[in-house]
Amino acid sequence: MVGGPSLAQQTPEVVVEAPRAEKTTQRGPMGRPMPVLSIVYRVSYADLNIATHSGALELETRIKDSAKKACDQFAKLYPESVEGATPCVQGAVENAMAQASKAEAAAEKAAKKG
Repeated sequence: MVGGPSLAQQTPEVVVEAPRAEKTTQRGPMGRPMPVLSIVYRVSYADLNIATHSGALELETRIKDSAKKACDQFAKLYPESVEGATPCVQGAVENAMAQASKAEAAAEKAAKKG
């Protein structure tokens, strides 16, 4: 994604990405290696109050479910490139939870102001 949305225009979703485990990579933002192919699921939390514990837990459940689905789908499409479902799911969940944590912190801050 190039030049993502500002915080004021942020879409209430988290991106869950199942990367292709491949030796050939491209350089992404900040020179980090990026997988050539991936499957992306967008997990909406528009219906959740992620400033609450129950809302945050529901978002985590949605992220884990989407990561498993994305990795299962990737394994079916590219069976030769997947090193195993567990590392795929763990990586996808870790990256998505980093996004979720930022969104939750912002929601908690906004809730305290209001």
